[in-house]
Amino acid sequence: MCSPAQARRLVRFAVLFLLVLRLQCGSAADARTCPPPCVCIGELLDCSRLRRGQMPEELPEWTVQLDLSHNKLTFPPASIPVLHFANCLFSLNVYRKLNHNELDAIPDLGPYASNITTLILANNRINRISVDQLRPFLALETLDLSNNNIVEIKASSFPTLPLKNLFLNNNRISALETGCFTNLSSSLQVLRLNRNRLSAIPAKMFQLPNLQHLELSRNRVRRVEGLTFHGLHALRSLKMQRNGLSRLMDGAFWGLSNMEVLQLDYNNLTEVSKGWLYGLLTLQQLHLGHNAISRIRPDAWEFCQKLSELDLSFNHLSRLEESSFVGLSVLDELHIGNNRVSFIADGAFRGLSNLQKLDLQNNEISWTIEDMNGPFSALDKLKKLFLQGNQIRSVTKKSFSGLDALQHLDLSNNAIMSIQANAFSQMKNLQEL
Repeated sequence: MCSPAQARRLVRFAVLFLLVLRLQCGSAADARTCPPPCVCIGELLDCSRLRRGQMPEELPEWTVQLDLSHNKLTFPPASIPVLHFANCLFSLNVYRKLNHNELDAIPDLGPYASNITTLILANNRINRISVDQLRPFLALETLDLSNNNIVEIKASSFPTLPLKNLFLNNNRISALETGCFTNLSSSLQVLRLNRNRLSAIPAKMFQLPNLQHLELSRNRVRRVEGLTFHGLHALRSLKMQRNGLSRLMDGAFWGLSNMEVLQLDYNNLTEVSKGWLYGLLTLQQLHLGHNAISRIRPDAWEFCQKLSELDLSFNHLSRLEESSFVGLSVLDELHIGNNRVSFIADGAFRGLSNLQKLDLQNNEISWTIEDMNGPFSALDKLKKLFLQGNQIRSVTKKSFSGLDALQHLDLSNNAIMSIQANAFSQMKNLQEL
């Protein structure tokens, strides 16, 4: 054990050593020698898009960000230049861009792998994720393996890493082994699995308590069972467009107590019911456009009364009943364009006291405008109303009664032959017709 005086001398020596080392690093960085034909911008060394044989053998010690994309680098790593930091311990390689090459495995980047926080390996030929290949990347926070040839994610694929963002878009993944993301559960926040070949998602597959954004669009999932996403308590957005979804079982999204955005566009869903919406208490945006929805059950919105945006465009709705939107008192935008709506019940919009934008374009509601007394009278905060393409022939003085706040009204592409006197007189705020 050293005396207090000796300890103070050791501390002073350590501080002096670090200062000298930092000065050496600073002078080396100030030199900023840029190896041709690479381009240097600040701490970024851009060696992308080089012709074969042009890659420099040694890269500057001051490099912090390195772009080696769009070359023809292959594995083994002999084809990848090694960074030499012999004179400067403070320069860290925290960004390595190796996309658009010919790598067939995650490369070995030597002793500096432990410093890398972002690794971009998109558009290569990588066919599997190996725990041994990833283990050296101790500080890795973002890993992009999109546009490769990966076919499955095994339980042993990932070591324990501080990974926050994992991008696996456009691979050939058809299977997710139970527990495949367990070692990332303490850190993972964004997971993208778009454009793969997943046909089923086992219940409770994603035990990722910190995940905030999950993307599963353009897969082959036809049915979502109850509790499928249980374990994603922090999830804020889920994207499942273009899957061919036809069945959402009761409790399909139960457990997503913090979900704000759910995107289910371009599927084959036929109805909206409270069974599959159960538990979505914080949902703010629901996108159901381009499905085959012909029915909204009377109590559909019981569990998601915080919706501010609802998109039901390009579906098969023919009727808007008095119960169709009950409970959506904070709804701000409603999109029902490009359906087959020919009937709107008296009071169908009665509960939408906060609605500011209503899109009903390209439906068949001519008689609603011509014959009903104030079909929109409950929408006293509505600012934008889109009614183009609805075969409307005449506009009466009661057609738009109650729309005192309306600023934008679109009646284009109709067959209007007559407009009664004072048909628009009550709309004092109208700016565009």
